Amino acid sequence: MLLILLRNLAKVDLVTSECFDCGDAFGHGRFQHCLFILTMVSMCAMHCHTLVFGLISGDVDHWCKQPQGEVMMSAASWRNVAIPLDANGRFSRCTVYVYPGNPNDTRVVGCHQWDYDPERERSTIVSQWDLVCNRRPLLAVAQAVYIAGSLLFMSFVGLIADRVGRLPVLLLTVAVLQLATMGGCFAAAYHVYVLSRFLNSGCVATVTVLSSTLLFEASTHKHRSLHLCAAMTVGVLMAEGWFAVARLLRELDWIVLQSLMLSPTVLTLYAFTAAHESPRWYVAKTDIASAEMVMLSAAKENHFPLATTACMVEKLKEEVAMGEKRIKITGGDFAGAHELRHRALVMFSSSFAVTFTMFATLLLDAQVSSRVNSWFQWASHGADLAGSALLILAIRRITAPRLLVATLGTLGGIAGLVSLTFTFKDYLLTSLLFLLVKPLVYACNMLVFTTVMSVGAAAVRCATICWLFGFGRLGGACAAVLFAMLDMKRGDVLFALAGMSLFGMMLVQLSLPPKHDVLILSSECATAKNKSAVEYMKHTLDTPVIYKRDSRRKSRVSIASSRGPGSEINSMDRY
Repeated sequence: MLLILLRNLAKVDLVTSECFDCGDAFGHGRFQHCLFILTMVSMCAMHCHTLVFGLISGDVDHWCKQPQGEVMMSAASWRNVAIPLDANGRFSRCTVYVYPGNPNDTRVVGCHQWDYDPERERSTIVSQWDLVCNRRPLLAVAQAVYIAGSLLFMSFVGLIADRVGRLPVLLLTVAVLQLATMGGCFAAAYHVYVLSRFLNSGCVATVTVLSSTLLFEASTHKHRSLHLCAAMTVGVLMAEGWFAVARLLRELDWIVLQSLMLSPTVLTLYAFTAAHESPRWYVAKTDIASAEMVMLSAAKENHFPLATTACMVEKLKEEVAMGEKRIKITGGDFAGAHELRHRALVMFSSSFAVTFTMFATLLLDAQVSSRVNSWFQWASHGADLAGSALLILAIRRITAPRLLVATLGTLGGIAGLVSLTFTFKDYLLTSLLFLLVKPLVYACNMLVFTTVMSVGAAAVRCATICWLFGFGRLGGACAAVLFAMLDMKRGDVLFALAGMSLFGMMLVQLSLPPKHDVLILSSECATAKNKSAVEYMKHTLDTPVIYKRDSRRKSRVSIASSRGPGSEINSMDRY
């Protein structure tokens, strides 16, 4: 709620929690490596949950079932006698003759039970719960519920994580995710399956957001965008590779196939070992004692000097006290709060546009790949791999906001070209452009995620990220609704809208003023005291020499001697 209520947001110290570099406070090493792995497997699990529905909900040939109590015929004989032909000369899937075998009465009626192609009957949930003909909208319901799960969870989970901490929310959702995933894999009823997808969507999104936040808040300022993008990119590539393997086994029973596809979910249990509460969140809550415990633990894991960590904690105590005084005197930082909210709203809109494009791509991907040769799937995986490598190389040299603007413009232009190829039904050119769209849209998603991390402060970061994710899912829902309303054939309209929205967001991003950098506390606080003490000892030992060279220097040293070493150190600290 702080993002909405500007007056309350202005009274929160948004600066102190961002004023230190974790590399200076507790180094870089095993502490961050564990969070990197956790973010990677969380992203992999979330992408697996997104992809699995398309794997187990494929279409299967079906026809009206023979009524019980009549003379049973073979499937071929029944179809020849009782099933009418449609306009394309194929057997109808949803109607049957009222009086089969009577050539003088060709009236047809809809049916409520079906037989399925025995070769694929067990490989899809369509045959499991008769999701065909008049029941086919239930497939869309299952997908809509999945999107609604993440939307609902994201609306409040971030607020809770900012209030009670990232760690307790993360561990709770990891536990619920394991149970919900197992329930969905062995669901015997449609409503149980839909409920499990609702919980899976919300929980896996929460785990991904919180693990990413912990990684970002524990990484060094120089490399945190790189670490976050690399972890997310590797996670997506792992899921895509796992999906490619699962597609080769799609003749298996759908329960086995889903269990195989969602097996990476168990890796998120690593959170119970790898995750620690964010020290930045503790600083934002002015709980310096708890922040000190986490930072000292991290320093020990990273083999970092504990004295330097302790000194940084002392500086943070001073900064927290100064921040509280500053807010009391000024009544709140309204300019900073307004800037944060404005940038967050721009990033929310960007997430909507990018996720709209991503869902449009995923929804039309099957149509495009079915019209070209089998090379498309393998070329798509190669393009994803190349795009991910280019993203990681680029973000080492270019800041995430600048790279996001360039990627939005490029993706918007290609989306416009895809719209034209759909209009002229040039499916070969469409498939080639799709090889560029998928890696670009994944890169855009990660850059939006990374950029908004640096926009927010620790006090409101989880809420900001969760709402960003929610706006993205809303964009995906809009793409799915338009896809259904346009009879799943108007890819030109979907990509025209996507291209315009992406170009619009690129222009808005360009109009944003440069972000003010937070002054980072120096890491030399501990060594400065040691150096000043050594210098004082040199002055006292070499006093006769200094007297001869400069009488004014003599007076300075004598004054320093009268103050004592402690007073000189304190005077140096003020500078």
